[in-house]
Amino acid sequence: MEAALSIPELLEAILLHLDMATLLVSATRVSKAWQTVINTSISIQRALYFEPIPTDAQSYDQKVFPKPCVYSASARETRYPIINPLLKKRFGHCFFDTGEFYGYIFRANSFYSMPWRPNSSRNSQAMTVDDLRPAFPGGPQTAEMTPKELDEIQIACEKFTRKGASWRKMLVSQPPPPHLGYLFMDEDFDSGHFYGPHWVWTTLVSPTAHSQSPGLRMGMLYDVVQYRAGHHEYTSMWFRVVWNQAREPYNTLSSQAKCRELLQQTNVVVEFYHVDDEVFRGHHYEPPDVAAFDQRFRSEDYQHIDIQAHEKTWNGSEMPWLDREFSVR
Repeated sequence: MEAALSIPELLEAILLHLDMATLLVSATRVSKAWQTVINTSISIQRALYFEPIPTDAQSYDQKVFPKPCVYSASARETRYPIINPLLKKRFGHCFFDTGEFYGYIFRANSFYSMPWRPNSSRNSQAMTVDDLRPAFPGGPQTAEMTPKELDEIQIACEKFTRKGASWRKMLVSQPPPPHLGYLFMDEDFDSGHFYGPHWVWTTLVSPTAHSQSPGLRMGMLYDVVQYRAGHHEYTSMWFRVVWNQAREPYNTLSSQAKCRELLQQTNVVVEFYHVDDEVFRGHHYEPPDVAAFDQRFRSEDYQHIDIQAHEKTWNGSEMPWLDREFSVR
């Protein structure tokens, strides 16, 4: 056995049968030889979502991905990419809500209920049931949290926001999205009308323009959402990350149409809805302290991405039909 494990090709074949967490954390600590094989094997790096797999279905490594999935805009067909399971477990429904129908929207306080929160059995349970709804609410009202609770979250967050954290380098799916779709809806309160009219801004953000590595990485997606969720003018910045298909409900028909247009060119869109919603369910400005929010949740490797929308759509008469009591978390 020892002789077999000393042959890099055989060791690679054996390691590919391990689950991702064991391969990423435990196997690299066995020896320098194992670490070298893991770090230099293209098949293992693809299995760990550090290197992108080819988008041609014929060139998939069947040992790693027995059911290849591909996004093909030219062929006008979508066989959904495989979402990174470790990222889905770590970042939960806030970033990886893949329910077939309903896509909930979140505020900044949802970060306080992510699966990294200590002593949260409900959040760990959320990772074993992939239903249509998030298994945890949008998060506690941060103004009502005790100093002890905030300190526990601060300590837990420091473990994943540290410099050089491996999750930031991971691709969000295999194959990775060609672009990050970006949709931003901003209400026009100068019009004097309640909840409208509004602007819808859209663009496609190229990962290669902000990283030396190809493919959309979790670091970029996280930085975009974390910054926008905390930094805004009105009471709320609602957000959600949409995978593969536009999912009900939508604030407006125009935002739904724009999301569908973006999904013709990629398989992930992050949506932001900038609204003054204090009258709804007693919502107050969230987060109440932006500096504290950034201190807890901003990565030490944070990179600000100045997104310039390529398309701007004005809707002066359309009234939104979103049932907030039903869909917000």
